[in-house]
Amino acid sequence: MMPEIAYTSIGRNMLFTGLISHVAAILVATMAASGRDHFFGFVYLFSCLLLVAGAFAELKKKGYRPLIEWRFYVIAALTVFPLLGPLMVLGLVYSIPKSGQEERVSLSGLLPAFFRFRANGVVLFLLMIFLFVLFLFASRQDDPYFKKRYRNDLGRNLPKSVLAAGHHRDYAQIAKIFCR
Repeated sequence: MMPEIAYTSIGRNMLFTGLISHVAAILVATMAASGRDHFFGFVYLFSCLLLVAGAFAELKKKGYRPLIEWRFYVIAALTVFPLLGPLMVLGLVYSIPKSGQEERVSLSGLLPAFFRFRANGVVLFLLMIFLFVLFLFASRQDDPYFKKRYRNDLGRNLPKSVLAAGHHRDYAQIAKIFCR
């Protein structure tokens, strides 16, 4: 039997959704969309917590006590590294032997184990819906077109440079003339 990255369904789902959330946070952080800093901050923290919780479940399954095991704290520290952090976490979870077992799993089987690494389809669907709704909520927060109260106040949609110059009253009156 080929060794797997995760043996428990909870650990497998948490590690896989943590990996996807991590990639989604990095991708949105590179976009020029408004609200990306709110989305990145929340989803990146969420992905790190999922990776740590998945590693906790897998170490528990392998017979370790994660809160006193130094490997767990190394895994928790590695989760914060962008891009390579989740891959290192998966590699460490894969390479840790069961408690009492002395033989180590070779890292040559990590790539095939990574391609066999799957999560529940319903969990993935719910994660995608959650990320999509969170992205919409975070991006609409700064977008004045989605706020009806901004549409009626003519001075609030002006650029900050115009507001700083103090000419927003003039522009608001011009807009009133043209909007009649």
